[in-house]
Amino acid sequence: MKIPEEKIQQVRDATDIVEIISQYVTLKKRGKSFVGLCPFHTEKTPSFSVDPVKGFYHCFGCGVGGNVFTFIMEMEKVSFPEALRTLADRAGISLPSYKEEGEEGKRTEELYYINKFAAQIFQHSLHASAEGKAALEYLISRGFNKKIIEMFQIGYADSDWEGLINRCRQRSISLETLNRAGLLIPRKDGRGYYDRFRARIMFPVFSPSGRIIGFGGRTLRDQRGVPKYLNTPETAIYHKGKVFYGLYQSKSAIRRDDCAVLVEGYTDLISMFQHGIENVVATAGTALTEEQANLLAHYTKRVILIFDSDSAGLAAARRAIDILIGAGLNVSVAALPEGSDPDSCLKEEGKEAMVEAVKEAKGWIDFRIDLLYAGGKLNSSYEKAEAARSIMKTVEKIVDPVERNLAIKEIGEKIGVDENLLIRQMGRMRRSSGEVKDSGISTDQQSAESILLRLLIENLEEWGRRIFGILNPSDFNGNKNRLLADELYRRFLNQEKIDSERILNIKSGDKEMVKHISDLLTSPIGDDIDKNRLGLDCILHLIQRRYEEKIEDVRNRMKSAQKRGEDVSTLTHEWVKLKNQLQTYRKKVMTNWKKNVEFS
Repeated sequence: MKIPEEKIQQVRDATDIVEIISQYVTLKKRGKSFVGLCPFHTEKTPSFSVDPVKGFYHCFGCGVGGNVFTFIMEMEKVSFPEALRTLADRAGISLPSYKEEGEEGKRTEELYYINKFAAQIFQHSLHASAEGKAALEYLISRGFNKKIIEMFQIGYADSDWEGLINRCRQRSISLETLNRAGLLIPRKDGRGYYDRFRARIMFPVFSPSGRIIGFGGRTLRDQRGVPKYLNTPETAIYHKGKVFYGLYQSKSAIRRDDCAVLVEGYTDLISMFQHGIENVVATAGTALTEEQANLLAHYTKRVILIFDSDSAGLAAARRAIDILIGAGLNVSVAALPEGSDPDSCLKEEGKEAMVEAVKEAKGWIDFRIDLLYAGGKLNSSYEKAEAARSIMKTVEKIVDPVERNLAIKEIGEKIGVDENLLIRQMGRMRRSSGEVKDSGISTDQQSAESILLRLLIENLEEWGRRIFGILNPSDFNGNKNRLLADELYRRFLNQEKIDSERILNIKSGDKEMVKHISDLLTSPIGDDIDKNRLGLDCILHLIQRRYEEKIEDVRNRMKSAQKRGEDVSTLTHEWVKLKNQLQTYRKKVMTNWKKNVEFS
């Protein structure tokens, strides 16, 4: 059965959209709204706005928008019913049973379910099986206490080739679903599957909202030809280049400290978390991506890198600096003792040493110069030129022109090169561009339709009488506009109430329509605009278009007839008649409008 609109509205009323979105985006109050960096596209200046009163969000950069349901749908890649269920559970509201709407949503939800079930099996094995108990003892010997193991839901996959398969068969879970979740590997002979993860400590990977989307598995001991770490492959819900390990557990601390510490591995993160350094995320052994950097930028502007001190770790740190700077982040690098990583440093030196290393983190410019010349001075002109060429490639990635010029000045001073020469050597500087928004009202077809639809949403009873007394939904030319006009017309005839919240809820299952409605609701109609006259102008525009299409058709037929040498007197009469009808109808509409609207 379909959930009644009243129930959907109850969940909506019980949900604070600012609180929900704040789990993913750092929001700051600006007037009556909240603003932040858009989670749906890369940007350096906040253009993502949340209106807590009207209950919707909109990005003025990429145009995406919707309500709290569509936000959860987009961020978690779930269907509308599942987003509704998630928010209802959070609000303590019970929902009647219903079938999942849409095959895609059902298949996606199956992946979340099977990952959660697999994590429970792995956790049980860690404490119950003989192999698992040995793994638990290993973790404890590494310094991990039971509280941290439980917090990160660490488990163990037994060495049985079909251990997970057999447990899932008992629950009637299909092998196809397990395979889609990346938990199985097809046998080479094509006869079935076997477990992907065997004899490994299992680290679940969570989405920012706390749902398990994948796993990382670590062997207990090094084995020749066997990778130390094995990750879930790409699935419909797990994209390793778009998530961080530990972000779900650390996001509150990152916002609190306005800083994120970035490490490389699972155990590095867990060790730091256990020692009280909680504002930490991990790339889990994969190279940092632009998507990850942009994700991190939604939580903080300051990042401290702590990578292994070996050559591979230093090279990874250098690549990470370029990517993080490109996302508009302020980057520093913490130095660890030679040959150590965060986990070993904490065990050998203690929390105080790590806190001090983080506190004394070097700016990325000093790190790059030290990395190039091992802390020595740049004496020769060749050395200085090489340093300049290398570092300028990173400077080019700085978006903010002020930050970029300050970086050039600092680099020039430290390597002894005039900053003007550095600017010329860089070859090109990004142009500083700001988005200019048109706050005026355009009277083109699309704008006229959008304005009328917004007026209808604002007050369907009043504007429905005015607009639908003159126009039909078919007068709206845009496909989405026509569908929305049909919906509003039906509700107007049924004398139903409608507002911005209800219309978004009604269309929550249609992502494209929700985005379209969000665009309408945030289209600029100033308070000083006479909406009565604006509505009339837009109606007249649509009337004009309705007749002009007919007039243009007659004109084209006249031209074709003339080329063929045929008589066009009948077509000419039809053309004149349509022109007169247009003028008559326009005059009638204007007269009635002034009589019934402007002077009522």
